Amino acid sequence: MRECPRCERCYDDEVLLCPEDSSKTRHTLPGGLILAARYLLEKRLGRGAMGQVYLARDQNLQTRKVAVKTIRPEVLNAEDLQEGEAIARFEREARTAASIRHPNVVDVTDFGKSPEGVFYLVMEYVQGETLYHLLRREGTLSVPRALALLRQVAAGVEAAHEEHILHRDLKPANIFIMQKRKKDGSLAGDGFIKVGDFGLAKIVSGAAAEADSASGGPSSRGIIGTPEYMAPEQMQPGTKLDARADIYALGTITYHMLGGRPPFTGDLAQLIMQKLMNAPPLLSTLRSDIPAEVEHAVMHALERDAGARPASVADWIEELEGAVSESSVHESEGDSRVVILAPSGAEVYVDDERYGSIGRSGRIILSDITPGRHVLRVARSGEKDDERVIEIRSGSGEQIIQAQLRSMPSANQLSPSRDGASGRSHVGPTSAHDVVVCAQCGARFASGVRFCGRCGGSNFRPLTPAQGGGASISGPFIGSMSGGSGLVQQPGGVRCPRCSINYPPGTKFCGRCGTSVQGFASPVNPPRQVELLCLNCRMSYPPGTKFCGRCGGTLKA
Repeated sequence: MRECPRCERCYDDEVLLCPEDSSKTRHTLPGGLILAARYLLEKRLGRGAMGQVYLARDQNLQTRKVAVKTIRPEVLNAEDLQEGEAIARFEREARTAASIRHPNVVDVTDFGKSPEGVFYLVMEYVQGETLYHLLRREGTLSVPRALALLRQVAAGVEAAHEEHILHRDLKPANIFIMQKRKKDGSLAGDGFIKVGDFGLAKIVSGAAAEADSASGGPSSRGIIGTPEYMAPEQMQPGTKLDARADIYALGTITYHMLGGRPPFTGDLAQLIMQKLMNAPPLLSTLRSDIPAEVEHAVMHALERDAGARPASVADWIEELEGAVSESSVHESEGDSRVVILAPSGAEVYVDDERYGSIGRSGRIILSDITPGRHVLRVARSGEKDDERVIEIRSGSGEQIIQAQLRSMPSANQLSPSRDGASGRSHVGPTSAHDVVVCAQCGARFASGVRFCGRCGGSNFRPLTPAQGGGASISGPFIGSMSGGSGLVQQPGGVRCPRCSINYPPGTKFCGRCGTSVQGFASPVNPPRQVELLCLNCRMSYPPGTKFCGRCGGTLKA
């Protein structure tokens, strides 16, 4: 079978170009379009580490659409594992997964191995979106909305636990939302929840575990699942798991729904180390409007020690419901929504309360802001905040705001305090507040020095207008923190042996580090030509410059 890499439609091996977009098709599965003489594969829905998922049509029931998950043979088979053992385990675990009957669990209706050697599971086709895509689109959810979704997720997981079946790989991508539509075609909020892929991790991890024990050596395949959502004990091969591993995953999903990201991120090695050694950061560090009772319930499910977590999913969801009830958190009335568009990684605050972070979708949707005027602030590291006043009106519909974040000037960029022509710092300070006076000897320096270059003192006071601050500065002006003396180099000057800063004659100590500079002669450079000075903003420029780079005024020598 071949697939189009663009539209992802499936074709027979004879079709080399896609009829839809003329793209070259590529071979993906052995055999033709009809899998196991029953399921007509139409389009690929997704791809994962264990195989692909296809939309298919059951040939026995022409109107019925199903989802077919194929499992790569190398995932099940290993050099030290007989093929018959792999097939037997696959059939055993597939039957176990198919035994779960609950409205909130995706039904497994068939399984097997095709004559071409493709292992497959047939599941009901859930039309809608996953929780992963919902979070990617909206960033964070309100507490009441998250609880409404979690009730259904917990019901499906609890039903599996009653059959002594663990999921082992709970994550937002395995939680499907069957969206309902109104008569006018619009979506009617969040729909019915179904949890999928029960037993699939067990099918794979069982084969991997036996292969690892037979080989006697470590293998990366010993850890099966999604590390961000896995319990710490899952990362220790050989540890017996129980329902509390799934409870940890539910706590991580809840943390992600409310905080905008999982509690731990990074590569596999970092995740293992963090989960085994550190407690998750409190949810309140990501979002300040989460009630303490709700935060406690979420963090209870994320205890590193499995024994400290709730004993069952039912106990935990009851604790979370009680926390929401005690904190009197309610979904705001009205249908007003604010869509914030901003770069990934930006943080969104309303009235100085964090509402979430922008994900890879580039936006976050806020639907629980009370009507009235609010201060919206979008912040991102290294950029200037976008802060504005917004007004929320009940029943006003959707409001879209594009955040304007501007990069802060770096040290290598030109700024008003740098010479636009040569890149050198200007000689004269722009105001009296840029000059400080040594409290001991009265020597004057550019602000930012730590030690007096004349006496070595460390106490300074701002230069006031009464002391001669302003456009003209009388008295000695020694040094600056710009990497040079700030003055025309004079014969007999000295240089700091540590910082390599040049100072005028008579200087005893470096203004930056306090090191004695007596006896360290500075190389004598020929005097520079007279610089040009802007009378308006006190910027200095090299000869030949006609206009000030800051204000545009005419320069005079």
